Amino acid sequence: MLLERSSEFSWFGHMWSHAQPHQLTVATMQAEMRQNRDFAVAHNISTNTNYSVAPHHSGVYPVHEPLYEAWRKLLGIQVTSTEEYPHLRPVQARRGFIYKGIKVLPRQLCGLFTHTVFLDQYPGGKQVLINSIQGGELFQTILSTPVSIFMTHLSNYGNDRLALYTFESAVKFTQCWTNLQLKTETPQMMAERYFKMYPEEEDPVWQNPCNDKRHRDIWAPNKTCNRLPNFLVIGPQKTGTTALYTFLSMHPSIMSNSNSDSTFEEVQFFNGNNYYRGLDWYMNFFPKPAADAGPIYLFEKSATYFESEVVPARAHALLPNAKIITLLLSPSRRAYSWYQHQRAHGDAASLNYSFYDVARANVSSPRALRSLQHRCLNPGLYARHLGDT
Repeated sequence: MLLERSSEFSWFGHMWSHAQPHQLTVATMQAEMRQNRDFAVAHNISTNTNYSVAPHHSGVYPVHEPLYEAWRKLLGIQVTSTEEYPHLRPVQARRGFIYKGIKVLPRQLCGLFTHTVFLDQYPGGKQVLINSIQGGELFQTILSTPVSIFMTHLSNYGNDRLALYTFESAVKFTQCWTNLQLKTETPQMMAERYFKMYPEEEDPVWQNPCNDKRHRDIWAPNKTCNRLPNFLVIGPQKTGTTALYTFLSMHPSIMSNSNSDSTFEEVQFFNGNNYYRGLDWYMNFFPKPAADAGPIYLFEKSATYFESEVVPARAHALLPNAKIITLLLSPSRRAYSWYQHQRAHGDAASLNYSFYDVARANVSSPRALRSLQHRCLNPGLYARHLGDT
């Protein structure tokens, strides 16, 4: 089934005079959103689609936090789309994600560009567009993407109505030569259907914008590529990671993340709910190295990363060149140290059971004892966790 967004939903998303949102102040961006909304209301243009796009593809991914905040608070936006996640091409590799309640759908290209107004002015000639429609790139895109969102510029709907000709021809050709059932849905319904089909895509995967020139160009100017860690200390717990963190921080060319209110010296970004707070939240833990400071190496220490199943993929996506440091000591010593740590913090199970009980616990043991055993012994399964990493 192909779900294609109707053209009636394509206009309201443009909130600015085609200016990139991250180039505006928050106040200016919000003022232009209100002005655009008031204009739509005054001219009886529908504003209840709960869908929006950002000019120049910016702000949706890499995420610009003020854009998402303004969308939710001022306009009640629930759905948007982007060609940039995880990258412009290929079409089959694009995916969606959900960020702070806003569903981001993958958007496709249609071969129509700003300077293309008339059919006889199409780059390469009219036949190039016809070939794309009749079995070429546009047709193949429709076949390979069960949920398709196409967006063109307003100029393509005026003059000789090039966009309408393109999509009407593509639909007719598809209906003639395939058995696909084509259906048009509202953005909200499309988003619901999409994430039912691909629930594994709901969680975003933050990639490093510094590795892609196009992503750097549509990233906020106050972002800097040298504010992400060069290496990670990943644990496991009770192996001396806090001591290493302290010693490394003494070096004038090495800087750690700032402390967290809830997890102290650990950010614990990649392995928990903090990941959904986004890249801005993570980067704010790291200082901006001064221009004249010489080489500075940033690092983060989160000992809970070691045994997490989701950390390797997430950390590699954002920090593909980062070095990984892990500290290992005898698994039995590490387990006993964690057991004593739990006792020192008043953990009920550790106060009720000896370490001997913990080591001998089995499937028939009380749940609290089995849970304590898992916390004591699981991080010490070094081969398993290092193999996943």
